This record gives sequence, C-alpha cells and structure tokens, in this order.
Amino acid sequence: MPETAPVLRRLGLWSASAIVVANMIGTGVFSTLSYQVHALPDERAILLLWVLGGLSALAGALCYAELGAGRPRSGGEYLLLTQLFHPAVGFLAGWISVVAGFAGPIAAAALAFSAYFGKLWPPAAQAPTTVALVLVSLISALHMLRVEIGAGFQVVTTAFKILVMLGIVVAALLVAPERALVQADLAATVFDPAFAVSLVYVTYAYLGWNAALYVAGEVRNPQRNLPLSLLASTALVTLLYVAVNWAFLRLVPFADLVRVDPGTMSVENELAVGFFAGRALFGEAGGMIVGGAIAFTLVSTVSAMVLAGPRVLAAMADDWPPFAVFGRRHSGGSPRHAIVFQWLLIMLLLLTASFEFVVNFIGVSLTLFNIAVIVGFLRERWREPDRPRP
Repeated sequence: MPETAPVLRRLGLWSASAIVVANMIGTGVFSTLSYQVHALPDERAILLLWVLGGLSALAGALCYAELGAGRPRSGGEYLLLTQLFHPAVGFLAGWISVVAGFAGPIAAAALAFSAYFGKLWPPAAQAPTTVALVLVSLISALHMLRVEIGAGFQVVTTAFKILVMLGIVVAALLVAPERALVQADLAATVFDPAFAVSLVYVTYAYLGWNAALYVAGEVRNPQRNLPLSLLASTALVTLLYVAVNWAFLRLVPFADLVRVDPGTMSVENELAVGFFAGRALFGEAGGMIVGGAIAFTLVSTVSAMVLAGPRVLAAMADDWPPFAVFGRRHSGGSPRHAIVFQWLLIMLLLLTASFEFVVNFIGVSLTLFNIAVIVGFLRERWREPDRPRP
C-alpha cells in the first residue's frame, strides 16, 4: 500500500464542526465552577464570566475564519505564524502545539476518563494508567484507518457530548425546584480582581475554538466550511457553557459547591459538580450516572485531539525535510507515521506521569500563540488593505 497518497479534502462541515466542539468541551466547564463560587459571591457574575469568555472566543474565531479561508492548509498556528511572521516562529509554535497543545491534554483527558471509569467498574480503578493507555491506543488505531471512519466516529461522540449537556439543562428546567441565583453587589463583584482571575480560567475552558484550522487542508469547500465550522461551533459551545452553568447553579446548592476544595487538583474535584447535579436530580445513583456520562464525553475530546494533532506534524513535514516521514499518508488519507509519533509521546507522558508538568503550560503558551496570530492578522490587514479576502 503506498504511503504517499495525496491529501484529499474528505472532511465536511459536520466533521469540522465536531472537531471544534469536541476540542473545546473538556473538563474545564465542569471543573472551574468550584473555583468561581469561592472567589465570587454573586452567581450572576459567574454566568457573566461565561458570556464574556464566549464573546472573546468568537472574536478570535472571526479572525481565524478569515485567515483559514484565505490559507486553507492544515497546521493551525504553525502555518499561520510561519506565513504571518517567520518560519522559525511557526516551527516553535508547531512543536509546542504537538507537545503541550495535544499530547499533554490527551494524556490528562484519558486519565480523567479512567478515574471515573474506575468508579463505574471498580477493577479499572486499580490500574487507571492502563485504562488511559488502552483508550488512547484504541482511538489512535481508529484514526489510522480511513479519514472518513475517524470523522464519523468524531461526529457521533460529539453528538453524545452535546446531548449530555442538553440533558442536564432540560433536567434543571423540568425537575429542579425554583431557586433564585445567589446575589450580592454585582458591580463590586465584576470590578473585583478575583473576577479578572476567574475570567482567565474561563478563557482556558474555551480553548479549542480554532481547532478546524489544524485540519483545514482536508476540509471540503474551505472558504465556506471553515468559517462556518469555527463560528457556529464557538457560538454553540458558548450557549452550552452558559446554559450548563446556569443548570448547575440551579441544581446544586451553593453550600455544596463551596465544599469542593479548589486547592486540591483531582479528577473527583474536577467532576464533582456533575456528581452533585446528578444526585440532586436522581439521588446517589443519579450522581454516578451523570458523572459517568460526563466522563464518557471525554472520549470525544480525546478523539478530536488525536485526529487534529498529527496534522500539525504532517504540515511541518511539508516544509521541513528532516520531518518528511510524518507527512506520509496511506491510501485512506491518515498520516499514520505522525499518529504513531503522537501515540508514543502520549505513552511517555502517561508512563512518566509528566503530563501534569506539560499541562501547566498549556493555557499560557497556546493563548500567547493565539494572540500572536491575531496581532499578525491585524498587521496584515493594515499593511495589505487590498489583499483579496474571503
């Protein structure tokens, strides 16, 4: 079987949108609420945080939509920073994306999944790293098949993720008793430094709004589908984030939220809000069911990153001959060598438990590259006002 099959545009609007949604929705929407209730006494301010975070993500998506439609090649920040600034800047961004933007978060999401899976099936709790290794290995193997197979799996698992979140919101509307939001001085809360700090963490939860650009070279009709996938998906996630946080605040007593120790980083704390919400709806068993459903949504997150990450390596291979091996594709369109390299990197992070060190730098490094791209976008608009734009 030839390993140099041409890159074909096999991904449609639904697939590109599913990649964006799944990259955005991880544990962030469930883990940050415990931090916010400790810092902010007004629940209206908490909902405002999620609205502002969504508007910020939409602004970024607008910039990326124009850039991506005009440069419909895969690679994300690697490609954009290479063309907007210098190949060395793009090279640095590419490798940081591969390690800190994909391998580290995949390892973290897989371990989060295994920890909750262990609650549903106790034998798995004895070997959480093994469960994480198996999950990543299975999904990596799946994405080494035809691109259409991986894309179909991505659409299905992302649909499940959306249904879980909508289910929480509908249950809050139909089952939860009427409860007014906890209120304080809204203006004073918004101008408190704690509000700004909380907003930073919320913006981290929105990371992934640019994910379609990592696979831009494989998206059909990119001038239409790339902007649509970025903007529609980011808007959808914003609505889901605001609605789900409203549902959690309606379902879970403020006192229970405050009991979660924000200084203790653990999967139990990250998903505790989902457990509390399920328990409020259906008792102790409901807590396990809802928490488990939330954990299984991480399969979609892992899949989206396993799909997108190797495309950065493949894009770098086109421009840097020493990495040409990562650009080889089999007849089904998958960059198998790049997928295997990413799998090995994830295995290393999981087995050495060093992914936490990597993940600590994700938000800052990726946000800096996002800002650099937007600065380059504005500079290009100023320097080349007559440049054809989609």
